[in-house]
Parts: sequence; C-alpha cells; structure tokens
Amino acid sequence: MKNEDEFGYKARHILNEGVDSLDEKVVSRLNAVRNESLDQQRATATRLSLAGIPHLMEASFSTRARSLAAAVALIIGATGTYYWNAFQQASEYEEIDSALLADELPPSAYLDRGFHAWLERGSHSPSQ
Repeated sequence: MKNEDEFGYKARHILNEGVDSLDEKVVSRLNAVRNESLDQQRATATRLSLAGIPHLMEASFSTRARSLAAAVALIIGATGTYYWNAFQQASEYEEIDSALLADELPPSAYLDRGFHAWLERGSHSPSQ
C-alpha cells in the first residue's frame, strides 16, 4: 500500500510539473473531459444506489427475520430444557419418596445424626 501511495504522489508531481507548459485550449479540454467523466461517475453511482435500495431493504428484512427466528428457537429450546430438567428432578424425588415410604424405618430415624454417620461409614466400606 505504501508503494502505491508513493507512486501516486510521484505521478501527480510529474503531471503537475507539465501543466504550466500546456496550451490554454488543451487545459480547458482536459478540464471539460474530467468534469464530464466525474458527472458520469456520479450518475452511475446514483443509479446503482437507487437500484440497490429495494434489495437492501429485503436483505435487511430477511436478516431480521432470521435473527428473530433464531432467538425464538433459542428461547423455546431453553424453556423446554428447563421444564424437562424439572420433570426429571420431580421423578427422582418421587422415587426417593416412594423408597422412604416403603421402608421399614420410621421417618425420625432419618433425622438422627448418628444414622447419617452410619450411612456415611457404610457407603465407604469395602464390602459393598
């Protein structure tokens, strides 16, 4: 990029040196052609920008629609996952409650600290 800039500055400098020695008619013709070229470039740019406006509006609408659809899908997925986990946890609690109610131990035994210590020791024993 730096080499291109240097080349452009050098070319402009060389062209500017020769401008003073040109005939008045040549300078006016060059100026007229330059202005005509700039006018055509502006007209082409205007036509392209006006022709592209409906397409840009459609693209932005479809982009917004895709983003909205992705957000809705994400919300539905997150909500579904939350409820699925809640049902799984309720099912696990149901199994624990059923096992406790079917057991022969009274509920007060589960509140005893010694019982919890006995369970801890029993779960660490090598026989199980």
